[in-house]
Amino acid sequence: MAIWLFSVTARDIIGSYMTTVAPSFTGARLITYLAQNAPEDVKIAVGGRSEYKVEATQRRIIANNPELKDLGQRIREIVAQTRVVATTVGPYALRGSELVRACVEEKTDYCDITGEVPWVKKMHDELNDKAVRNKVHIASFCGFDSIPADIGCFMLAEYAKQKLDKPLLHVKGSITRVRGGVSGGTLATAIEQIGDFKTILSEKFLGSEESTDAEKTLRNPTFNRSMIHYDNHVKRWQTFWIMGEVNNRVAGWAGQVLNYGPRFTYSESMSAYNVIHAVLVPIGLAYFAFLMLFSFIRNLLFALSIIPRPGSGPSERATKKGHFTLSLEGFTDEGSAVYGKVVGTSDPGYGETIKYLGESALCLALDRDSSFKPGVYPPSIIMGNALLSRLRSRGCQFEVSNTPIEWSKRKKHTQ
Repeated sequence: MAIWLFSVTARDIIGSYMTTVAPSFTGARLITYLAQNAPEDVKIAVGGRSEYKVEATQRRIIANNPELKDLGQRIREIVAQTRVVATTVGPYALRGSELVRACVEEKTDYCDITGEVPWVKKMHDELNDKAVRNKVHIASFCGFDSIPADIGCFMLAEYAKQKLDKPLLHVKGSITRVRGGVSGGTLATAIEQIGDFKTILSEKFLGSEESTDAEKTLRNPTFNRSMIHYDNHVKRWQTFWIMGEVNNRVAGWAGQVLNYGPRFTYSESMSAYNVIHAVLVPIGLAYFAFLMLFSFIRNLLFALSIIPRPGSGPSERATKKGHFTLSLEGFTDEGSAVYGKVVGTSDPGYGETIKYLGESALCLALDRDSSFKPGVYPPSIIMGNALLSRLRSRGCQFEVSNTPIEWSKRKKHTQ
């Protein structure tokens, strides 16, 4: 098996006729999910960087899916035979670019779980025009970053337009509940992005000086709220949310492209226990980020198993105990509000992310029609209502109303 060829390109490939997924921690979870939930005509095969891990994954999965196969020698040859690619490669800036280029060239749809905004900016600038010409759908941010925020805002905008006949100007989101673990791969990606954080916050981040006013708003969303504040909707102190700067831009990007409303913006924070907790959270995160800049400290923490190494992550039991709740409040041009809630009933970074990525891949493979927008975009721009409907059908809770929704109660998982 030419496993090594995937080391600089991709780990995971999924297609409507052939599915290849990775033996990475997240990739192994993805193949299990697809084996349990994909239609019978979606065949599964395994490829990755480590032959040992590939064979171990095959042994775990083969009983449920006998169609596991070894794949070809080059990524483009594989992509050319595949309808949709789903990858958990991370960090994508180091290992994902060639796969995206191959998908655009071979006219193969693609989805990933990156939260690396600078990398997506690079891929969009380089490949969007060609992807549109080739009618290829390149959907990034299909995991916990940023399906809840992206599809949640899309849901509110559709409700405001269809039920209230009003544009949506701004949505504020609050992570009111969250419990989950961190894998080594996710931590490696986060460390990789620390140096790019100023780029993420840059005014020109997703565009040039020639950008339109709307594009500049998208690329540098401005909010009239301080990092630490009291939210009257959820009645909790709000603090910095580590995923917020990514989700703010992804949902804002979608709002501008899909025209939710003039200069649409999104802001996301996390609910704190009290004002002291709200102050301590950003201080603690800043201190941790500073420590991670030094390789000798990272290596020491790895050696002491204080932080997980790439390839490791939370147990199946811990994943099932995880959860999150995202409370949404949207505002129209006349000041009226719409409300939403997105609930995950497993670890957001693993249980929910695998569900989001798996259903995004199946949506591209099985539900694609003329309403899907080609290009390099977040999932709401490409798949919209088709993905929202598919997620709901799999037990993902996306609620919307013109009256406040109780955020403190979670429905049990029904799938």
